[in-house]
Formats: sequence, structure tokens, C-alpha cells
Amino acid sequence: MNIRDWLTNPRPGRGLRIATDDGWESYSYAALALAARRSATAMLAAGAKKGDVVCLLMPTGYPVLCAFFGAWAAGLTPCMITPPSFSSTAEYAELVSGIVDAARPALLVTDEKYAAALKQPTFVHREADEPIDVAEVAGDDLAILQFTSGSTGTPRGIPVTWTNLTVNIECSRAWCDWQDGDSGASWLPLHHDMGLIGTLLTIICGQGDLSLMRPAQFLRDPARWLECMTTAAVTAAPPFALEYAASRIPEGRIAGWDFRSWRTMFVGAQTVDPAVLDKFATTFAPAGFDPATLRPAYGMAETTLGVTGTAPGTRPLVVRIEPDTLRFGRPVKIDRQFHLGDEPVPARGGWLTGCGGPVLDTEIGLVDEDGAPLPDDYLGEIVVSGATVTAGFSRTGDAGFRHDGQLFVLGRMGDSLKVNGRAVYVEDLEAAVIEATGLPAARCVVVSAPETDRIGVALFVEGRPGGWETTARDLLRARLGPAARIRIIIGRPGLIKRTTSGKPRRRALWQQLQDEGTE
Repeated sequence: MNIRDWLTNPRPGRGLRIATDDGWESYSYAALALAARRSATAMLAAGAKKGDVVCLLMPTGYPVLCAFFGAWAAGLTPCMITPPSFSSTAEYAELVSGIVDAARPALLVTDEKYAAALKQPTFVHREADEPIDVAEVAGDDLAILQFTSGSTGTPRGIPVTWTNLTVNIECSRAWCDWQDGDSGASWLPLHHDMGLIGTLLTIICGQGDLSLMRPAQFLRDPARWLECMTTAAVTAAPPFALEYAASRIPEGRIAGWDFRSWRTMFVGAQTVDPAVLDKFATTFAPAGFDPATLRPAYGMAETTLGVTGTAPGTRPLVVRIEPDTLRFGRPVKIDRQFHLGDEPVPARGGWLTGCGGPVLDTEIGLVDEDGAPLPDDYLGEIVVSGATVTAGFSRTGDAGFRHDGQLFVLGRMGDSLKVNGRAVYVEDLEAAVIEATGLPAARCVVVSAPETDRIGVALFVEGRPGGWETTARDLLRARLGPAARIRIIIGRPGLIKRTTSGKPRRRALWQQLQDEGTE
């Protein structure tokens, strides 16, 4: 499979439509391929050379697609940077500076709107008169450079080769049972792997028709996305979007829809709460929505996107575990299980969703604290290997277990968590708490502490209770959302476990919470 073939041989009669504020604009793949090759000419003329990284800071729309695929045509490595949204100006500027410093791009490609606001030298996107021939690339050349950090702090760059990316797109096509003539829709941000690879590239490289929206357009009117699925077959979304859509769309609008052609919705980017899946499936059942359309999946940036996914035509497996059996390296006791749709899923109570099994050559394992393999139904750290993994092998930092041939994921063990599909690193939360409260940096540690049905963090402080507790709790609530569980643990010096070099042992603190049920 050559995922760039369409740049020289686009399928006639296929293309994409991009949402505007009051309608849609349509483009053929032939037009996009030509515009991309003209963009490639302009970037090379501006000084970029084959193999260079080019950062793209532009909103979802036709120009950023021209620039991205123009980089592919020129043999450049595109790196998507999230456009400004709800972050403060200073915080966003720090994020962009961190990515640019780490990526060292030959060009920072943007549009006129953002160029004036950026401190770095920019190249305003344009197309040259003449298109270039598509450059040759090797399997171990870089196809994209993506960054895992969704907040401030030091961005973490993940180099993705053409081999990595091609295998991941093949995985996505296998998971959704892609068929010639299929179409899809997406509103997901293009700097995120689910939006870029799981939907945009999977559909465009398969030359399927695509309806593409900006995230803000989805938030204003989630029904606009779902209306696309009355004719499309494939889409993807994080769990928060399912809950948002189910609560915002009135019954009268749902009654006019028919979702029988909708075959696949990948659900991932954060822990998948089965109660959310149940609410979505129940809400849209009058429109013919099939619960088997929901495909919970597990992935991470280091694998470019996917690790596991639910098999086509299979309703998600739901299990309830006894919370006091969640001990790292110990067996997990499951006291009930069924497939989504067989009965209602309670909103609380230790329920988890299966994320399916590996696809193609990806291998999944579980290990204990010392790296020793664990059998099925034991809680451990998820490890991944195979052609999808950018470094060949990865200890994920996520806690989970295997059961009935599926992977069940609890979330990050101490150092990061996912909030609405965005990676949030505890070091960033820690720094914000210290700045807001005045607590000594050496006496304050934030640890990710996920639960079966929601995200959570624990703030360990060596000191005394005080008014800082309210300040810290309010700040963490603002960063993580109203549903997050926030625990504050106060104690004497020595409460915070550290390495011999003084670094906090977050995983050990996470384990302490699991073992002792610390409140």
C-alpha cells in the first residue's frame, strides 16, 4: 500500500467537503492533489529541503490540507500544531515555542491571521504556479512528526516513519472493515492522532468521500456531525463527545435521521466509560443506531495511533470489577459481564469497557513493577511491540489487564492523564498548584490516579492543612473538569516517596493509593 499514490493518481468522482459557518464547500481529490503539489513548490522555493520538518499552524480547512499534503509531495515532514483555542495567550505562546524549539522546522507555515500574532518567523501559506513531481521517500524516512503534550511544559516529539504510518492506516482500515466506496466524517483536531490518522488520512488515502468540520463547529452544533452519518459509514470520537451529543440534541431532530448505513465509530483517546456508550446507543436507537457500531479502541502517540480495537460487528464487552482487587501485579476479580445493549449500564460502580484485541502484527503484554510478564486477569503495565510502534517496543505507562481476549485499560499510572482527548502531564498541574498556592516545590507532588469510571488526581503535600487546599482543589477542578475526582493527602516529611536522585516516585505513590485506599 502506497499512501501517497493518490497525489499523482487521484480517484475521479471522489473528494471532500469542508464545513463553513453556513454550509459546505466541496473539493475533488484531483484538485487537492494539484494544489498540494503547487504548495510543495512554494515551500521548497522558500528554503525547505527534502527531509526537513515543516510546522503547520493553521485551522482545519482546505489550505492546511494543501500544505500538509504539499509537504508529503516535497518529501518534507509535516508537524501539525494546534491553533489557539481556549488557552491563555501566554500559555499558548509557550506551547508553540516549545514545539518549534523541539522540532527545529525549516518553515513555520501559517496563514495571515496567525502570522501577525506569532513571535517566530513564519511562512504564509501559498501555492506556486507550477506543481512539482512527487519526491521519492524510503520506508524509514519520517512521514510526520507529532507531539504528545496537549498542555504547557516540555513537548514530547514522536517521529513517525512511512512504515509506521502505512501500517497504522492499514490497521484503521481493517478495524472499520473499510470498503471501496465508503465515506466518513470528522470534526476531530488535526494535530491529534485520532483526528489526523484515524479519520483524515485513513479516509483520504483510501480515496473515500470525507466531510470535515472544525472542533468549534462540532461544539456549537453536534447535530451537524451526526447528520453526516446518515450517509457516511466511518467516524471517530472521544467519549466526552458522545456524552455531549447525546445530551444536546433534541428528540425531534433525532426522529428524522436514519443511521443504518453507519457502520463504525472508533471511540478512544481517553478511558472509555461504558455508561457513556450505553447513553449514546440508547439516545440514538430511534434512528436505527446499532450498538455494534461503537468500537472502543486503545492507542497512544508512540504507536502512531492504534494498539487494539473492537472487532467489526461486535458489541462492546462490559465488565464490573471489585475495586478492592485493583492491586498492581495481582489478579483482578470480575463479578459481572455482558455485551453493550443486553442491559443498562449503571453510571457508577466499577464498570469498564473492553478495548478489543490487537490488529495485524501488534503484540500486547502486561508486566509487573519489575517487568516480569503477567497472565490474563492480572493488573499490570501495558507493553506494546510491532511495526506500528515508533521505537519498535514501548512500555506505555498505562495500567490494564486482559480478559476474554480483550484489553481493559484503567489509564495512566502516576505521570499523565487524558482530558477530553488531550494529554495533560502532572508536572504541569504540579507547577500550576505551586504557583497558585505558594507551596514549596520540594513538598508538593501531583499523581494521576484514574478510576474505573472517571479521571482523577491525587495531590501529596508534606506540610499542614490550610487555605491552600481550596485554592489547589479549585485549580485542579478548572483544569480537569467537574467530573474528575481530586484527592489531597497531607503528611509529614517522608510522605512523598522519591528516588535516590530526589525525583518523585509517582508510580509508587499511585500504588500506595491502590493498596491503602488513601483518602
